[in-house]
Amino acid sequence: MKIHEKIREYSKSKGETLREIAEEYGMTPQAIQLYFSGKNAIPLNFLVWYLEKHPDLDLYALFDKNRESIVSEPKTPYHKKTKKQEVIDQIVAILQKEM
Repeated sequence: MKIHEKIREYSKSKGETLREIAEEYGMTPQAIQLYFSGKNAIPLNFLVWYLEKHPDLDLYALFDKNRESIVSEPKTPYHKKTKKQEVIDQIVAILQKEM
């Protein structure tokens, strides 16, 4: 899929209308339609605005021709254990082993 097709499909799935997008961006719905149809190239400033408006979009997926979904994968949280927690975990493990 091309970039304009991915954005158009994403926008449809979110229930956004061309009028809503145009009003928020400050353009006419006809101009947005030209972007979404591929008749006019999507300007970089519109693309940046749209990505900022939708933080769940993955920029790399947007430009990847092999991926159709542009929604980013949920990231697993990274929690660094403190030294204190590591010691507590070791004590609990020993107690469970011995009991």
